[in-house]
Order: sequence, then C-alpha cells, then structure tokens
Amino acid sequence: MRDDSIDTLVRDYGATASSGFGLALLGLLCSWLVAFRATVEMVGALLAIVTVGVPALGLVWAGFRLGQSNIEPTRYGRIVRWTVGCSLGFFLVNAVIIVTYPWYDQSGNLIWGLWSITTGGVGGFVIGFVEARAIQREVEATAASVRAEQLAGEREVLEYLNDLLRHEVLNSAQIIDGHASLVLADDPDDRTRERLETIRHESDALTDVIDDVRGMLEATRQSDEAPAIDLSVLLTDLVDGFRVRHPDADIDLSTPPSVMVVGNDGLAWLFGNLLENAIEHNDSETARVAVTVEPTEETVVVSVTDNGPGIDAESRDRLFERKSRNHGLGLYLVRVLADRYEGSVDLTASGTDGTTIAVTLRRVDGVETDKDPTERTHRSAI
Repeated sequence: MRDDSIDTLVRDYGATASSGFGLALLGLLCSWLVAFRATVEMVGALLAIVTVGVPALGLVWAGFRLGQSNIEPTRYGRIVRWTVGCSLGFFLVNAVIIVTYPWYDQSGNLIWGLWSITTGGVGGFVIGFVEARAIQREVEATAASVRAEQLAGEREVLEYLNDLLRHEVLNSAQIIDGHASLVLADDPDDRTRERLETIRHESDALTDVIDDVRGMLEATRQSDEAPAIDLSVLLTDLVDGFRVRHPDADIDLSTPPSVMVVGNDGLAWLFGNLLENAIEHNDSETARVAVTVEPTEETVVVSVTDNGPGIDAESRDRLFERKSRNHGLGLYLVRVLADRYEGSVDLTASGTDGTTIAVTLRRVDGVETDKDPTERTHRSAI
C-alpha cells in the first residue's frame, strides 16, 4: 500500500518534483553566495553561477517540459529515480575526493559538493528521460503492431461475413421469394395467398437488412490510408442503374466530369440508399429526384432532392439514428458510412414539396474540374 502511494505521488508530481529539485539547488547556491560573499572572489562567484546555477535552471525547465511532453506520467518515476540516484551517486564519489583532497577553505568544499549534486541530477534526468521516451516508443510500436494484426483479423472475419451474406443468406432469401412468387402465380385461395404475400414481404425485408449490413461491411474494406474514388463516375453509373430499375421515376444528375473524394465502393451503397428512399417513400404521381454535385476547394457536397411528402417534424431530429422510424437501419448506416469517409450527412430541407439530404465528403487534392459541369449531366441522361 505504501509503495502504491509513493508511485501515485511520483506519477502526479514527478514533473513538479524535478523542477522543485532545480529550484532547491538554486536556493542553496544563493545561500552559499550570501554566506561567503566576503571571502569568495568575483571570478569564483561567476564560476559557481555557471557550473551550478545554469544546470539548476536547466532542471527547472526540464521538469516543466516533462509535464508538457507526450511521455506517460506512469514513466515519471523512472526519470525521478535516475535523477535522484545519479545525483546521490555522483555526490558520494566527489565526497570521497573532497575528504581525501579537500579544498583550501570551507566555501570551496561546499560549492564542490553542490556542483556534484547538480551535475549528477542533470545527467540522471537526461538518462531517465531518454530511457522513458525509448520505452514509450517501443510500447507504442508494439501496441500499433498488435492493433494492426487485430484489424487484419477483423477485416478477414468481415470479408467472410460479407461473402456469407451474399452467397448463402441472400441467395436463400431470393429462393424463398421466388418459390412464393411461383405459388402465387397458380392463383391460390385467399388464405394461402395472404400467407404467401407475408412470406414475400418478410423475404423482401430480410433482403433489405442484408443489403444494409453488406453496405456497412463494405466500408470496412478500406485500408488505413484514406482511399479515393471518382465520385462523378460512381454517381453516373449508379443513376443509370436506377433509371433502368425505376423507369417511371424522373432522376436528374448534375455533376462535374470528374471529382475525386475520400471513399470507396461503399459510397455506391450510401447514395443508392438515399435514392431508394427518395423513390420508395414518394407518393407523387411521378417521383422526381435531383442529384447535384457541388465541389468546393476542400469538400464536395452531394444533394439528393425529391418531390415526396417530406419528413414530419417529430422524425427529423432522429432521422439518422439507429431507431429512426420508417427508414430502418438505412439512414443510420448512411450517417455511419459518411463519418467513416471523413464526411457528414444532413437533412437540409423538408416540407410538403419535398426533401433534400446533403452529403459532404472530403475532396482529394490535385484533381481539377475545369470542364463544363453540364457535360456529365448530358452524357448521364443518354
């Protein structure tokens, strides 16, 4: 218990103790100068200030810097022990010399001893600081290596889960839906039809959940370094696919010919989910969706605007939360993915005339977009 208390004190006040030790040495030097001012010559006083006062000031500064450094307080004890140990050790060595070959007066012996304590303390602090920093760097490197191995293992598991969902669970859900559709085509009785429609509904819901989970897993495939992807190409391909699947919807895309952002193929799921919501939750005679890409110097803002009924005021504040009503995990995962890609997602407008959701992504430097922004708009509409 006593050792724990000492360790706690050293951890909390180690840096202050080092500065305090330096101040104490300065106080002893001042006392020596006052006590022997009548017998010590100017040269001797200046020599004492240089050899004792300056190193003592160095200890004061070193203690302050220690508290500001990135060295963990748990390693302060090592530095303090080195400082005290070297100070005492060097003093004992010089004490033997002083006793054996004393100075011709008492003031010389005292300043000699004070010099040995100061010099030993400075040397011990330097040794302790260098050692503590080396140990911390080694610990941090080891922790980073272990973390990298853990992440590699986690990614491998997530890759397996992604494949499992795609090849096993999703295929099974589609098979169930297909068989239910075939039986429905045989014009069954009302009771059987109701049950088959329930099976199809739940199968579709399961497929949606699988797509949501796979979208989340897709984001984990990025490397530690921020990946980059051409957002214009991704959105063009995505919108073209939605036009084929939803021929009755009017989907407009306005984007520069090329704009690089931080992200990977997971962005296709992110914007695909927004487009799907804009069409599915739209009760207008013709669903209209406008996707607009607006690059700035550092970011790219993608706005998805629809002409749907809007989002009620009660749901707006919780729209991107996990338990948001009517949107399942979709918009929650949109926010999670946007955060992972160093971006954000916001509901910028919602009313009876429609809703606008804006996704902000970090732009990758070095990519110019000096071509006519309408070029890709026309091409994507073909």
